[in-house]
Formats: sequence, C-alpha cells, structure tokens
Amino acid sequence: MNLKTIGEIILFLWNTGILTALAYAGSRFLIAHTKNKNLLLLNEWAMQAVQYAETHFHSSTDKKKAALSFLTERLNANKLGLKFDDKQLDTVIELAVKQLKGNKLW
Repeated sequence: MNLKTIGEIILFLWNTGILTALAYAGSRFLIAHTKNKNLLLLNEWAMQAVQYAETHFHSSTDKKKAALSFLTERLNANKLGLKFDDKQLDTVIELAVKQLKGNKLW
C-alpha cells in the first residue's frame, strides 16, 4: 500500500462516519477503563487505610477518622481527591472493615 491509498482509505472512513464512530467508541472505552482503575485503587487504598487504623488506634471513632484521613491523603496525593465524595469514601471504608473483619462493623 502506498501513501495515496492509505489517504483514500482514511478519507473514505471519515466521510462514511466510521472513523468518528471508532474514535467515539475508543474514547468511551478509555473513560470506562480509567474509571474502573480508579475504583480498584480506591478499594485497595481503603483496605490499606483500615489495616493501618486497626494497627495504630484503639477506639472505633479514632479508627474511622484515621482511615478516612489516610484514604483522603492518598487520593489527594494521586490527584483523585475530587473524583469521590465523602459518602463514597465512608462507604468504601465501611466495606473494607466488613471485608477485614468478616461482615462485622466497628
């Protein structure tokens, strides 16, 4: 294939809208993939935060505050702090506690 043929193929794909559809589908895939990675990181860091709090604090109130603080600092350090609200952080901490303790809350 020469450069002219490649150009004609690209022009054909553009004119038929196929290239636009492929670009849109690709961007949607990347957005979904990024969101999924962020959620996986959030869950992993929440588990680390709960394990840290369990190791270093004794009262349940202190543990929860420490875990939320640890998780918030980690998210902010990785520029993900604005992607999750307080309710989501609280929920993911509670789920990590359940997972760590076998469905028993603090």
